[in-house]
Amino acid sequence: MKKKFVILITIIFWLIIILPFGVYFGIDGYIQYQLNSLKDDTYAYLLKEYNKDQIQKIETQLTIGSYHYAAFVTFKDEPKHVYEYRRIEGKIRQGTPLPSEEDAPKYNHLEPDKDK
Repeated sequence: MKKKFVILITIIFWLIIILPFGVYFGIDGYIQYQLNSLKDDTYAYLLKEYNKDQIQKIETQLTIGSYHYAAFVTFKDEPKHVYEYRRIEGKIRQGTPLPSEEDAPKYNHLEPDKDK
């Protein structure tokens, strides 16, 4: 009887305490892996066009609204403009900003639309 009680308590402990933490940290680990991978890939992509001294910072996050991973890049010569990069079909692509034609000259690092 005592052995069954110990086994039952152990199972309950695993189901209530340990398993949820394992799932949470497993999911969090996957998200962190994706964010770090995107940051590294975005940096490598940018180094094809820019010197590392031109890049001020790269921050990544999981955007809640559209649920995708995004890298936000700030260049040293434009500290007030933030450019978004995403992985689309395995390739790093610039997402935003999407300025109007009259505002476009204010952005030094806009990439041409590669779908055209």
